[in-house]
Amino acid sequence: MTEKQYVERLEQYLRASRFRVSVKSVGVGKDPREVVKKCIEFRKNAKDKDKAFDHCVCLVDVDQHTTLQEAIKTAQREGIDLIVSRLKFEVWLLWHASNSTSVRTTKQLDDLVADHKLLSEKRLSNQFPIDQVFEAVRRARAADPELSSGRVGPDPSSAMPVLVQLMCGEKP
Repeated sequence: MTEKQYVERLEQYLRASRFRVSVKSVGVGKDPREVVKKCIEFRKNAKDKDKAFDHCVCLVDVDQHTTLQEAIKTAQREGIDLIVSRLKFEVWLLWHASNSTSVRTTKQLDDLVADHKLLSEKRLSNQFPIDQVFEAVRRARAADPELSSGRVGPDPSSAMPVLVQLMCGEKP
């Protein structure tokens, strides 16, 4: 839910800034293999209706998923950008407010996100600093200079800058 809400808020922010972007967000669960399968299905349905997408992107966490490597291979084969966050998506959210690059447990990361008031329950807070997205991009690239789609980076890392670039009309 948080990922879908974040992408929608980012879309609004970028449109208000100067970028032409249109995103179709679909929340489908946590299993990386299922996320990629649903994306393939969604893309096929859109193409069948002559509404093909310029890019298809899936957001997944490393967490403890045993299907991640299969999802990476399938996404590569299908031409889908798989954006992997390690340990989980909240590291990307944290980089909007903090330069923290220490390895953390899930609980430590959740506590830091709470300390910065980035989430309310499992939703982005009304005060979430979406305007710091390009600072988050800088921090993510500093944490993982080799970040790319379909790659599991070091802990912590996120390939979300790839999505930001795509949404800004740039090639990653």
